[in-house]
Amino acid sequence: MKKQIAKTIGTALVAVLVCASAFAKDGNVCKVQTNDVGTIVGKGRSPSAAFEDAATKCFERHAELHKMTKGKSVDEDSGLVMIDACVNIKCAEVM
Repeated sequence: MKKQIAKTIGTALVAVLVCASAFAKDGNVCKVQTNDVGTIVGKGRSPSAAFEDAATKCFERHAELHKMTKGKSVDEDSGLVMIDACVNIKCAEVM
C-alpha cells in the first residue's frame, strides 16, 4: 500500500514537473499595466492561458492590497468587484 502511494505521488510529481517545464518554455505572455497594483505579466501555453494567468495574478494582488489596507481578508462583495475588474483586463502586450 505504501509503495503504491509513493509511486502515485512520484508519478504526480513527474507530471507536475513536465507541465511546469512546458509552461516555462512557452512564449505566450499577457502584460497589463494597472493603476493600483502595478504591472502584471501572465504566462501560458496559449494566449488564453497567459490571459488567465494574468487575471489570476491581478486578483491575488488586489486581495493582498485589500488585506494590507483594510487589515482583513476579502469579503464576498469586494471579491466579486475584484473578479469583475480582473476578468476585464486587456493585454497591452502579447508576446
